[in-house]
Amino acid sequence: MKRLLLYIFFLTLPLLMVGQEMRIAKGNVTKGINIPGSKGETFAVYTPSQYSQDKKWPVIFIFDPKGRATSTANLFRPAAEDQGYIIAALELDLKSKSLDSVINTSVSMMNVVTGTLGIDPEQIYFAGMAEGAQIASALTLMNRNMAGILAINNSFVNPKFVNDQEPYMFIGIGASQDYMVYEMESYLKFYDKRDFPTEIYYFDGKENDWPSSAVIYNAVSGFTLQAVKDGTRQADKDFISKLYQQELDYVESLRRTRNYYSAYENLERMKEKYAEFDYEDEVKDRMKEVRRTRGYSAQKRDFKQAVSYEREQQAEYEYLLTSDVMTQNFQNIGWWAYQMDGLEKLQNSSEKAKVDMAYRLKGYLDFLSKRQFDDIMKSNAGIDARIFISVLRTAINKEDPEAYFKIISLASLDGDAETALLYLEDLLKTGYDDYERLYSIDGTLDLKFSEEYNAIIQKYLKKSKY
Repeated sequence: MKRLLLYIFFLTLPLLMVGQEMRIAKGNVTKGINIPGSKGETFAVYTPSQYSQDKKWPVIFIFDPKGRATSTANLFRPAAEDQGYIIAALELDLKSKSLDSVINTSVSMMNVVTGTLGIDPEQIYFAGMAEGAQIASALTLMNRNMAGILAINNSFVNPKFVNDQEPYMFIGIGASQDYMVYEMESYLKFYDKRDFPTEIYYFDGKENDWPSSAVIYNAVSGFTLQAVKDGTRQADKDFISKLYQQELDYVESLRRTRNYYSAYENLERMKEKYAEFDYEDEVKDRMKEVRRTRGYSAQKRDFKQAVSYEREQQAEYEYLLTSDVMTQNFQNIGWWAYQMDGLEKLQNSSEKAKVDMAYRLKGYLDFLSKRQFDDIMKSNAGIDARIFISVLRTAINKEDPEAYFKIISLASLDGDAETALLYLEDLLKTGYDDYERLYSIDGTLDLKFSEEYNAIIQKYLKKSKY
């Protein structure tokens, strides 16, 4: 791999990269930077407006599951500018490549950044969302000196490779409507037991949502303050006061929008976060104010009740779904559809705690049924088991085309054209419109030439092949 050459000018950083020069403007996100040795992969980088090669800077490597490097770098931009971080975000759809390929490309990007820019080797951080959080977590195995992970809506840890003598900071962020929020809390407990520094944040959002810049700002300040505690950053009292005030402003925004319980939870976290900086008493006073606010007790009660009910439902759903799959009980398919209808209605509740719970339970059921579907399709299970899990998938997730394809394929191979046509129409009713895919479903060679098959496609897509 050829090393990048760095030259510093007034407000720009020109990088000479394998025969091409690219200028990076301080205080802005620059995208499309080639990664030497890769097959055309690129990354985006952000350097603070005060960047200088004369000092070493902390860096955060970011991984978005869809490779939206520019938009994710911009989410981190306010925190990076104010708190002095370099940001490097991989421009790669993580699902489009094998895990080995993604890891290799990520390491190459990191080598480019650390070998070119002024990076503090004691302040290297990783951040990611969903699959990106898993990649960020896995990279700790290759970076023993890294300082922390910011994992959003997912993570990964192998206890065999966690060295208690080399602690790093784990910061988890969970979306209120993502069932993975409980997994994030499990990761937090894992690191807490090993006495690693940890923090957890919550935000209003769904699966695969990034939190707002404000939440990211507060989370990154966790890295910053931990570096101050560890002695890798200077303890600037005014700077710490600014970080503290930023979080207070966020809490106030929650209070003003009547999210009293969320405001209290954030203050509770702040009490520990700023305890060493003489803000503990002030935070405690603010917590008392929130507790006295009319509406706080009701929100707390609603939250506790929703979580308790949800825990019970998760256990019941897992037991009943496993049982139904084992017995292939088609009579219970209607019951699962009824459960999904009930959760969809609950999503329109006036109580936020119930709305969030409904989204999480739907996501959890989707996860359970998809796991069973994948396992059965990879196994030597018979046609009845394959059809059952496919029908169950369509009851739990009406938008998943793969289950419909499997039913159409299996029914057609079994000579049951009526069932195949029924599920073809059900699929099209969901709005599915991949015309070519409809004519390439396995096992439908005879069926796709039939008048009935083409009539259904003509009805919904206004065209047919035969």
